[in-house]
Amino acid sequence: MVKLNEKIYNLEGMKLNVSPVEKKRIQNINFVMADLHTSLNNIYELLMDKEYAPLRGEVNLLSKKLKSVSESVTDEI
Repeated sequence: MVKLNEKIYNLEGMKLNVSPVEKKRIQNINFVMADLHTSLNNIYELLMDKEYAPLRGEVNLLSKKLKSVSESVTDEI
């Protein structure tokens, strides 16, 4: 899915006029966002279950993932 102008589009189910390079970029963004979402879900579950030891590891992993996203766009700014 991709969010354009506040609308969410599923690339698989819609025909958008998108170049192959742009499609790949959107797929990469969706992959990264799904991974971040999974980490956030894990953090939520660990907090709810009071599993604090593995929580630190998951939070650190999320921080590294977010740092990677930040670094990957630094050249674009």
